[in-house]
Amino acid sequence: MHQPGLNFSVLIPDSDDHKLLSLQVINCFSNLKNVKIFILSSERNSFLRYSFSVHRFIYLPHESDLEWFQNIDKTVKKFSIDIILPVFEIGIEKILEHKASLKEVGKLCPLPSLANFQKAIDKGILYNHLKQNNLPCPQSEVIKPNSYPENIDLKFPIIAKPVKGFGGGMGIRVLYNQKDIQIYYHDKKFSCDTILQEYINGYDICCNVLCERGEIMAYTIQKAGIFNNNGLEPLSVFNFVEDQELLEVLKKLMKSLNWSGVANIDFRYDEDQQIFKVIELNPRFWRNVDASEVTGVNFPYLCILATLNQKFDLQTAKQIDFVDLKGLVKKLLKNPMLVFNITYLRNNSTLFFALRDPLPMIYKFIWRSKNIIVSKFKRN
Repeated sequence: MHQPGLNFSVLIPDSDDHKLLSLQVINCFSNLKNVKIFILSSERNSFLRYSFSVHRFIYLPHESDLEWFQNIDKTVKKFSIDIILPVFEIGIEKILEHKASLKEVGKLCPLPSLANFQKAIDKGILYNHLKQNNLPCPQSEVIKPNSYPENIDLKFPIIAKPVKGFGGGMGIRVLYNQKDIQIYYHDKKFSCDTILQEYINGYDICCNVLCERGEIMAYTIQKAGIFNNNGLEPLSVFNFVEDQELLEVLKKLMKSLNWSGVANIDFRYDEDQQIFKVIELNPRFWRNVDASEVTGVNFPYLCILATLNQKFDLQTAKQIDFVDLKGLVKKLLKNPMLVFNITYLRNNSTLFFALRDPLPMIYKFIWRSKNIIVSKFKRN
């Protein structure tokens, strides 16, 4: 949605924490001429500086969190920026922990309280919250660091994962017997708690939301499509759907956390019990946030409107299937003629974001290839 006559300037202060996610947030603004994007970075040659959609790339290195906050304040004041929009867990948590160090705190986009953020980001604490609030979730056991789970009250197979992580399936394994548990805990030395969860016979589905004090202002629901690796990796092919039963669980969850801001919630449908169960909550923007923009729900832009108290109706998505670039490559390998379906490529994939703003990914590809070649040369 577009608010005519309103012009905004937005600062993404934590692009270094997750540059690809920052680029996808930038993609969401690429069709809007009334929004100017500023990027604050401590990396002089970040590939984000080459984006056509970035109004100004600001290189300001910092050696401490306090200096980072000072750089944010300095940038906001110098360029008269309207909104501060952090995108990833690391930056969001720092801001929530040290709000008093940020002079321009009134320009922050909607964010949860620190207590609720920490409740969401720790899968063990979240599990206890879900149980206390009678929200459906897989039976789980939390394992302390340097501990070995000898007698667990869960049936195999089970899912093992760190209670804290940054997505992508890192550290997550399916364990089928006690020997798998032994190998998992022998191979990995976890500095944080881990959690063991019952494996749910069913399918993955996730929800993305923007909330204000527990009330949902916008949401999308995405069901896993083909090419998803047993729910352990981010989706590349998915369908935007509606499901009232799932939405009711989602509303109860966000209300219980009095949530403000965006979040990405992973569910799994339990085919045996025929209910949706909460798996985890990511208190940040998510991979493929630009896909939601194509369906008509522009979460970053809605965050701006919410920050400035601009009213809008509940936002929901068009029900379409969608593929990211990785998923598109797999589809093209199966059906090469799809390359001639321009309507599908434009409306059901992220291809046109890449074509409209190609330099960041080209630079990233060249930089990564160069590092691989240098690394192999050094080994030889």
